Amino acid sequence: MNRRGALTGISALAAWIMLSGQTPSRQWRRDGYGDLLLYTNNDDPGASWTGGLLAGQLLKMLPASGARVAVQPTAEDLAGAITRGHSDLAVVAYDLALKMYRGAAPFQQFGPIELRVLVENYKYQVVCLADFPRDKAFLVTEALMQDPEPLKLNVPDRPAGTQSRDSIPTHPGAAAFRRGEQLDTK
Repeated sequence: MNRRGALTGISALAAWIMLSGQTPSRQWRRDGYGDLLLYTNNDDPGASWTGGLLAGQLLKMLPASGARVAVQPTAEDLAGAITRGHSDLAVVAYDLALKMYRGAAPFQQFGPIELRVLVENYKYQVVCLADFPRDKAFLVTEALMQDPEPLKLNVPDRPAGTQSRDSIPTHPGAAAFRRGEQLDTK
């Protein structure tokens, strides 16, 4: 067997081992972007602190997620990361998240961003894009709600589908967790 054939065989074997041992709901790597990222911004030190606590909780409950905080310099940079699809999750103060969702100043350049809430407390929301996979949203919500007390977290009850821009809807995966459904692993 030549060297190229051996390397191809080894690569195929390694790929088969990695893929056969994981279900889609437990895979966290995204097309070369890395692990589950919780974006925050430097303008809000409280969001970074909260993001650090949440990333720690996620690593504890979902070690394969490789959850970590990624800090953007400003809230506008954070909105840009979200709209470009670089962000899985973001920890954002209520007022900023609502402005992003509405496309209001200073986020007009991005237009309304289709955000969904996973969990929240009195000041911050953990948001993602509406197309964040339902199974991952369920798992993240479940992991964060294992120990909600330090941050007084809850899962909001705001169904998507309303035309109102007064509040950000709850992600369907988080809503399924809230209703006590089981994760569909099909």
